[in-house]
Amino acid sequence: MGARLLLAATLLLLWTPAAEALVEPELCYILDAVLFLYGIVLTVLYCRLKKEEAIYTGLSAEGQEMYETLQTKRS
Repeated sequence: MGARLLLAATLLLLWTPAAEALVEPELCYILDAVLFLYGIVLTVLYCRLKKEEAIYTGLSAEGQEMYETLQTKRS
């Protein structure tokens, strides 16, 4: 049964005409533009979300030394 189904699927794929997406490239251009805009919108939303939830939002470097001096113990 599985071999017949595989043979039928193979024959069906060979019988169909050439790729129909290549017949109308305007449709592909429209879909590319939609995906491009979708990517831009998602990038903007992601950057806005990251800016609001930044880890270091409330921290400031004013009044802090860059490095602390280590005190060594003398015995």
